[in-house]
Amino acid sequence: MPLANITAGSAFRVAVQLLAVFIVMLLVAGTVLVSAVTNTLESETRAQLEEEALLFEDIYDAEGAQGLTKTIEELGRQSVLFDHALGLFDKDQVHLAGEVSLMPDFVGWRKTRLTLVEPQSDKEQNYHARVLQLDSMTLVIGRSTAHIDAARTQLIFWLLITGVFLSLGALVLGYLASRRSYRKLQRMGQILKAIAAGDMTARIPVAEKPDQIDLIAQQMNAQLQHLATLVNGIQATATAIAHDLKTPLSHAQIALYEAGDKCDRGEDPEQEISQALSKLEQLNQTFDTILRISRIQAHTDRSNFAEVELHGLVEKIYDLLEPGAQDAGIQLTVLPQQQAELNLYCDAGMIQQMLINLLTNAITHCPSGSHVQVSAVRQGDDVLLTVEDNGPGIPEAEQDTVFKPFTRLSQSRTTPGNGLGLALVKAVGDAHHASISLADAGPGLRIQIRFPRLIPERLSKS
Repeated sequence: MPLANITAGSAFRVAVQLLAVFIVMLLVAGTVLVSAVTNTLESETRAQLEEEALLFEDIYDAEGAQGLTKTIEELGRQSVLFDHALGLFDKDQVHLAGEVSLMPDFVGWRKTRLTLVEPQSDKEQNYHARVLQLDSMTLVIGRSTAHIDAARTQLIFWLLITGVFLSLGALVLGYLASRRSYRKLQRMGQILKAIAAGDMTARIPVAEKPDQIDLIAQQMNAQLQHLATLVNGIQATATAIAHDLKTPLSHAQIALYEAGDKCDRGEDPEQEISQALSKLEQLNQTFDTILRISRIQAHTDRSNFAEVELHGLVEKIYDLLEPGAQDAGIQLTVLPQQQAELNLYCDAGMIQQMLINLLTNAITHCPSGSHVQVSAVRQGDDVLLTVEDNGPGIPEAEQDTVFKPFTRLSQSRTTPGNGLGLALVKAVGDAHHASISLADAGPGLRIQIRFPRLIPERLSKS
């Protein structure tokens, strides 16, 4: 797995960006923290030195210069204050007692260097110093800054160690997350290559706890399923065209040959030419239906969608087909309206074609004396359109196949048709996000189309 591809992943880049922000924040916070700790320790040191200065003043007031000198010498011999430095000087800056060998040139508080005598060192060291005048003498009280410097050094060290470990952790987590995403994208690419190679059953694996890539994979799988349906439909249509359209083409060709023979014999070829034209017209209608289904499945034109009063649409189709139903001996009825008004956001032309195909299919395949009825009602937010007959029906085992193009049941082979009527009904239903169900009407067939409540915004995003 190439490292460059992983480090170029969004997860790793985000980790690096967050790490940069973290380092800046750590530097700012570390600076503030170190400064606060240093100031606190220095404040405590000064407070302790102030208390010691008051104590030495009390000793001086009580015992005088001799008692103060003795106390300082005793503290030096016992090494009680190992991080302290004391010095007592007379008015001529002559060293009287303590570790400090050279009197500072100030009175009051200061962070400075003090020169010490043995046994500590002859070198200068950093101290917080309090210099005060006791009559003609000068007392120097110092406390080493070493413990403050050590605490600051330790704090900086552990802040750096913490920053390094957190930085490494962030980079490792970013790398692992990027590698995981990269692997998922690799699998996604492999699946797409498999589909491009013709394996329409391949799908992108989705984790049990999906992340954003898995959510995209779910959407892609849904689109791949839709693509597989379309491709399978195209393949089935191409195969059906090769089989079902060969017969009328052959009949038209034979009729034209016979017409040519009659012309050679000086006979009238009108009958054969009429037969050929009829077969070619049948082919033309079949291709028109195929193109209509393809346009509907493409979902490209929404300009004709509008609010339509469905009862009026049903009555219009009833008036159109009722005379033909009477001629076929079929009783066609429309159930009375249960609602005063039934609006449906749809393409009126598509719904008309759907109704025509459903009713024509029922009239064509039901024997004389049968009854076909159509109804439209609202159920909650849905609209339910039902076409029911008491004809021969459709066997349950074949109900799932009747909506495929060029599908014709064995009992309908003797009736006119091209097997595209219900395929067009399915295409119109899909364009309106409707579900279609078939059921045994005992006897006969009941087809129900359930239209959900649609709004223009939803259709524009579908």
